[in-house]
Amino acid sequence: MVSRIATYAAIGAMKLFSRLPMAVLYLISDILFRMVYTVAGYRRSVTRRNLERSFPEKTPGEREQIARNYYRYLCDIMAESMKTGAMTGEQLSERMVFRNPEVVNRFYEEGKSVIILAMHYGNWEWLLHMPLLLRHHCYFVYKPLSNPIFDRYLNRLRARFGGETVSMSLVLRKLLEAERRGEQVLTWLAADQAPPWNHPFWTTFLNQETIFFNGPAKLARRFGHPVLFQRVRRISRGRYETWFEVLFEDPREVPEETIIKNYIAKAEEVIREDPCCYLWSHKRWKYPYRGAPPSY
Repeated sequence: MVSRIATYAAIGAMKLFSRLPMAVLYLISDILFRMVYTVAGYRRSVTRRNLERSFPEKTPGEREQIARNYYRYLCDIMAESMKTGAMTGEQLSERMVFRNPEVVNRFYEEGKSVIILAMHYGNWEWLLHMPLLLRHHCYFVYKPLSNPIFDRYLNRLRARFGGETVSMSLVLRKLLEAERRGEQVLTWLAADQAPPWNHPFWTTFLNQETIFFNGPAKLARRFGHPVLFQRVRRISRGRYETWFEVLFEDPREVPEETIIKNYIAKAEEVIREDPCCYLWSHKRWKYPYRGAPPSY
């Protein structure tokens, strides 16, 4: 009962905060940054460890500057995400500019579904208006939260522009149903986070042996859906741009490993270009590789 009340109170607070001007939310972000980075030190040891292993060529001072910029960005993302619920599609389009939707729409005109491989980089929650610009019906694949009330609330937010949130466990069924209907769909996956331990695919990512989801590559090869990478760049505070890059027009012509490694190469390229906008406080390397010592 207490947790239900707390959840509804949190949702109510988010709705109230969403009505505040962006300038006020960024002021709150500045205050939160000082608390999170300087006082509380939220996952600071995890962030520093991740940066140390990912960028051994950088000096400790350079890595600490990335960490500081990351926490400032993280607080901005929290502020921007609170604003999302009150933003129109037009407002989101001004904040997150899609440079080349025609690259995806071409496949729709050819009668093809597509798989978009994205990242937890920049403000991924501001990609929600994608269905307003693309002709495919959009499936946003996600991992359900443990709190069902909050999970339903976030899913309503994410689906309000015509997309559909799909639990990871239901993706195959949804794609089979779309295939039977002859419907062209877009399956969007942020495939850069740590999968469960039983996923077998390991490769080098940011100088470390890293476990990855192999499901997106399996789906691409099974259905023959073209695979695209979605790149996001932060231009300035609260301003982003995104564009699509075709990785494989016919993924059945290449092995799963090639699909995953091409995605990883693109992801690493994005991170190295502007490291502060990646999710460094996530325990990405929590699973040790073949008896190596734990990272955390």
